Amino acid sequence: MVVATNAPVNDRVAIHTKQAPYMTYVIGARVPRGSVPSVLSWDTGDPYHYIRVAPGAEEDVLIVGGEDHKSGQADDTGERHARLEAWTRARFPMVREIAFRWGGLIMETVDYLSFSGRNPGGADNVYIHTGDSGMGLTHGTIGGMLICDLILHRSNPWAALYDPSRKTVGAARDYTSENLNVARQYADWLTGGEVKSAGEIAKGSGALMRRGLQKIAAYRDESGVLHQCSAACPHLGCIVHWNRSESTWDCPCHGSRFDPYGKVMNGPANRDLASAERAVDKRAA
Repeated sequence: MVVATNAPVNDRVAIHTKQAPYMTYVIGARVPRGSVPSVLSWDTGDPYHYIRVAPGAEEDVLIVGGEDHKSGQADDTGERHARLEAWTRARFPMVREIAFRWGGLIMETVDYLSFSGRNPGGADNVYIHTGDSGMGLTHGTIGGMLICDLILHRSNPWAALYDPSRKTVGAARDYTSENLNVARQYADWLTGGEVKSAGEIAKGSGALMRRGLQKIAAYRDESGVLHQCSAACPHLGCIVHWNRSESTWDCPCHGSRFDPYGKVMNGPANRDLASAERAVDKRAA
């Protein structure tokens, strides 16, 4: 079995302590054909930026990305796209219009190389691929070749480099920092709700409410109907946050994402948010 699901859904803890979920943002700017060299390049800033070119028949599209943040720990997509545009126009004056804006979730490992190989601590016939760190075309290709060789018991010179069980001494500081960040997210259980009552939630929007000891993820659809789920991520119990730009509930700990109604879209969670009624009943029991 090969588990290639962005974040592994068969592992609750081990791999998730060695990689972190980041939202990343991209814009596509129209530029005159041939005005920007056909390269892939990036800077070393924080937040970082990268560029590449999608060639066209009459004009090219300059793709610029970056401005990442930990999943569920920011809700300012418009500002990040604006910063990408400002950064781009300052360096590429030939830019015409910004034709495309989008974002996505990437899993970033502590040493920036993907995890491709046997699942740590699991059965010998279970393999995983995760942690593409924004380089999915490269890592996905390497992972496919590497895992194929492992299944067929062929030698592969990259096996140790991408081994999911590897321990990288040089990444110890990042490992500690990322896991301290995760630990801090559990403080959300102690805070109040974002709104005091459901009447404050506008159509097409979501917010957290407190109901006794329980945190509720409440979404009001465009028809005005209120939908309520437990805000506790079924993976390891972090409190999800509303992402207004993509209308999703995002877990700030390990990157699980859910649609407005609580249906799981991205692991490591492998089931939906519990209904608010079931969550309350379980607590009472």
